[in-house]
Amino acid sequence: MSWCDPVDSDKHSWHRYSRFYERHFATIGAVASILEYGVLRGASIRWLRRMFPQAEIVGVDILPQQPEWPTGPGITYLTADQGDRPGISTMLQTLDRRFDLVIEDGSHLPAHQANCLAETFPWLRAGGLYVLEDLQTSHPQHSLYRTHCAPGTPDSLHLLLLLEHRRALGQSLRRSDVEGISRGGLFTQADVGRLAEMIAEVDVFHRATMPLRCYACGTDDFDFVAMTCRCGADLDIVGPDSMTAVLRRGPAPARSVT
Repeated sequence: MSWCDPVDSDKHSWHRYSRFYERHFATIGAVASILEYGVLRGASIRWLRRMFPQAEIVGVDILPQQPEWPTGPGITYLTADQGDRPGISTMLQTLDRRFDLVIEDGSHLPAHQANCLAETFPWLRAGGLYVLEDLQTSHPQHSLYRTHCAPGTPDSLHLLLLLEHRRALGQSLRRSDVEGISRGGLFTQADVGRLAEMIAEVDVFHRATMPLRCYACGTDDFDFVAMTCRCGADLDIVGPDSMTAVLRRGPAPARSVT
């Protein structure tokens, strides 16, 4: 695999995830099967095709296949609603394959992120990577969290921060941890326990630098003192923006629950 930046995607120009991904993708080994939630205009699928030219790529979106989406051998599109957890489960059972790489870049709603994480991570092969993009939307200060979640609802961000913290301290997951994360209903206790066993590594990136281009006007004409674009867009240097997590599946249960 030779690295290339997703230059036509906000992964690179706004969020600046690409160098973070480069470091992790260098460790993944052979990639034969990829799943991405969220196609939008197809920029990420084009990037993945350049990165992994031999891989089978499945793009999942709530929309049916659009004319601008890239096509070709090894690219398949499926229609699914991330809010329909049983439907996601059925889709994965129908595909019936182990994925080397999963990228969740869909609706960004906290409940949808939780649904896809709980249902899809078990289909990742040992050593494979699960990328949860735009994790900032599960931050309690983000507008999508405040709009769609009751205050104090635990979500994917809370779960991953918990797992990373326990790993960093060399501690086992506690029963109170499982009960606390499952309290709001996005994850069951079984979900939390299963994910804690399967997730061997958690690495979270939070952009603290300027984007390369403005998402609103596409230029790099920035006011570096006001931290805004000349068009008026906030460049989101402070606050919940441009967070992503890379999760690696372990070959065996990572931590027990005590």
